Amino acid sequence: MHDDDRALRDQLRAADPARALPPASPTWLDHRMEQIMTNQSATTTTRTPEAPRGTFRRWMPMVGVAAGLAIAAAIVAPLVLGGPEPTVEALQPPMGDGLASGSCLALEPATVAAQEQAFAATVLPTQGDTVMLEVTERFTGDVADRVEVAQGDAMTSDSSGVLFTVGQSYLISAVNGTITGCGVTGADSAELRAVYDAAFPG
Repeated sequence: MHDDDRALRDQLRAADPARALPPASPTWLDHRMEQIMTNQSATTTTRTPEAPRGTFRRWMPMVGVAAGLAIAAAIVAPLVLGGPEPTVEALQPPMGDGLASGSCLALEPATVAAQEQAFAATVLPTQGDTVMLEVTERFTGDVADRVEVAQGDAMTSDSSGVLFTVGQSYLISAVNGTITGCGVTGADSAELRAVYDAAFPG
């Protein structure tokens, strides 16, 4: 054996904490080995704790249901209730006496601009002598969603009357709750529309 090997062995023996103990007997070693080989260690099952679910996860299904009900209500409610009722006002038909002087004057944008109410409307299907107008455009004045007016007579002496036809669109003006005739109110034609556009620019 080399001298270096002896020196290393002496160092290992000196570092051994059990060097002062007497050696174990062969009988004890055999008995201890038999115990180790025959005894089975109890199997320990390690269970990973389940992470607690957050409040957000618990409420997610309820939030989804609530959102679905809100969307359904927004869609169904207008269908069931029919939406808000349209406002309705009544106007008198043209009186058949012209604008002010008993005869119709040449139609000017200034005449239309002087009206208290001016709007465009379409005639709805109605029964009897009352006409229902669905307002589609407002030029001036406070005008309801719908306007009721008694059916007039276009065959007046000064041609100031207006005969409303179902489904037809009209440009209508009124002062003091009475529709203005003499061409100020009439079917929505290109010529009358140009006068209204000039009276209410922009």
